[in-house]
Amino acid sequence: MVDMGTVVKMDKQGRILIPAAVRRRIGARLFVLEEGEGGELRLKPIREIRLTDLFDSIEVDVEDFTDTHELRRALARES
Repeated sequence: MVDMGTVVKMDKQGRILIPAAVRRRIGARLFVLEEGEGGELRLKPIREIRLTDLFDSIEVDVEDFTDTHELRRALARES
């Protein structure tokens, strides 16, 4: 469900309160603020990533991880 009818007000410090029901539905605490045409503002939620989610996400065929220069070259080849 998309609620397009919620009116919010900016306070003197430039803060906007997002209603609790919307915050619960979205479930995010980090957002990207995008400026659109005609003064439009959009908040896009950012999914928080735990470092453990990134373990084993890149496979690099490097035998010796003490050579950081070789490790960087191998990572660059993978991307």
